[in-house]
Amino acid sequence: MSRLSQILVVAALVVSIGLHWAVLQSAAWVGMAVAYSVEKGSITEGLSDTFDGNHPCLLCKAVDEGKKGKEKTEVKSPIKKIQMLTVRHISFISPQGDSISYSSLDERPAMRESVPLIGPPRQS
Repeated sequence: MSRLSQILVVAALVVSIGLHWAVLQSAAWVGMAVAYSVEKGSITEGLSDTFDGNHPCLLCKAVDEGKKGKEKTEVKSPIKKIQMLTVRHISFISPQGDSISYSSLDERPAMRESVPLIGPPRQS
């Protein structure tokens, strides 16, 4: 896959899930924070003006209009009814052939043939 086709696929996915609106809104917030901080002379006042909702910039208004336009087009999609089929009887056919036999499992502990050189530890 060539580099251009990979970029086009990623761009199509980004637009299809609406991530471009988040990128544009983030860019607007960064620009507003910088502009309001320089204008007010304080970072805290600039950030409060950025996120209070009373001072939207042109890009914020464009993002809001774009999101509202997208919501209107999504509402128009028709709802399709799913019809289901019920099955009353299911029969399984087993294959013919040799039966499977399993070897028995010996659960007895194995006995040691030699005695260990060192005995078990003792408590003092």
